[in-house]
Amino acid sequence: MHTNDQGLTNFKLRYLLFGLPFILGYISWRWLPLICHYIITNFIGYLPASVKASWMWNITVWFFYTWYVILSVVIGGILLVASWIWHRKKPGMARIKHFPKISFIVPAYNEERTISKCIASLFKCAAGYAGESEIIVVDDGSTDRTADVAKATFEMNLKHWPKVDCKLLRHRRNLGKSEAIRTGLSRTSGELVAIVDADTWWDPETLTQLVILTKLNGLDATTGYIHPSDGNGDVNLFVILQQLEYSQGLGIFRSAQALGNSVLVIPGPISLYKADVLKEILKEIKIQSVTEDLEITLEMHRRGYRIGYLPSARSSTIAPTSFKTFWNQRMRWFIGGLHNIVGIHRKLLFMKRWLSLLLWYCLITGYGGAIIELLAVFSIPLLYWFAPDRLYFLYNLLVYTPLILAIGTIYQASALKLAYNHYNHRKLLYYTPLYAILRFINVAARSACLVRYAFGFKGSWKPSERPRNLNKN
Repeated sequence: MHTNDQGLTNFKLRYLLFGLPFILGYISWRWLPLICHYIITNFIGYLPASVKASWMWNITVWFFYTWYVILSVVIGGILLVASWIWHRKKPGMARIKHFPKISFIVPAYNEERTISKCIASLFKCAAGYAGESEIIVVDDGSTDRTADVAKATFEMNLKHWPKVDCKLLRHRRNLGKSEAIRTGLSRTSGELVAIVDADTWWDPETLTQLVILTKLNGLDATTGYIHPSDGNGDVNLFVILQQLEYSQGLGIFRSAQALGNSVLVIPGPISLYKADVLKEILKEIKIQSVTEDLEITLEMHRRGYRIGYLPSARSSTIAPTSFKTFWNQRMRWFIGGLHNIVGIHRKLLFMKRWLSLLLWYCLITGYGGAIIELLAVFSIPLLYWFAPDRLYFLYNLLVYTPLILAIGTIYQASALKLAYNHYNHRKLLYYTPLYAILRFINVAARSACLVRYAFGFKGSWKPSERPRNLNKN
């Protein structure tokens, strides 16, 4: 009884931590301007002119300042606390008696440079898995040698692991990823189905971990961690910045989603479904958006299915290595997100669930916040021009910059710790100041998507580019 009481007390104390971001937010909002004023007057030695600012200038500065404090300290802190609590209480792993048959489905379109590494990684997963498995590659009308490379990779790996069933299916023309998945599903025989993007490779133990989590916790679908890669040692700056981004998005935000059993998306690089659940959904709905993984996930939530997340189950995926490919990817993601949240699945916004709160968060801070951040950036020259004391305004910017960087660095270090179990994984933390570049591109893309969606654009697929010297080992 004493143990139960202690456990309940610890549980309550953990959730009391959610009050901490509000306290820190108020302290920051109330005292940071005074601290900055003290630094400017006492350390820099500048006394501001006693000129009264216009009411419009004051309101504008107050709004932007309040917004950033709420976004970075309060909301960021809440997500960090939720993630930390989930990591402390995440579902345990144990051995299971029955390992069901697994069907891998790999939809592929013009992936001749990545498909071999993907298939080889799935063979390694199957080799360490205690149950039966099959790999089904669906060539969705490729115009390159995707099918030939897939067939050769099958033949090479079957020499070592002959018990893995392999199938190569082909579309005469490109029908899209969702149709490729449907084709693969029609030929599966496994109890569980894993959908794997053809530019992705799984760690050898990932399959077993996902299956154990799914079976032990009665889940209907499960996903894991995605590590962005350039396929050549992860030295591309764009990819490094995406690694920072993914550590925040998965290490913190997705973990916070998992705390409320509301994982928002089961992404293409790593997903495991109960076969009958996925077949039921794809039989009864027609995919309408360019983000089929988000659409399927939200449909699962609408039907009350349970979705899990396991950060130790890992995959790596080829990430955009140039501005053009990154922009195209984000335009598709963000327009697809809007289409799903305010269009296809808008009813989920009005359900009394943690999921609804998360969707509103994505709309307000993601899309609405993008507009606010753009206005903030482009308002700086105007705020400077109409400032009652321009030099004092510049000194404030100078003093606030290291404070903002410090908050961002603490948040990023926490994300890396939760994602990779190291505060400075591969020295990624040193790139934190440059993350503002990626953030601004995302802000611009979200804003553009908001405008385009308002004019009826629902998104379209664009062919992606791969690093030229992709390492296939």
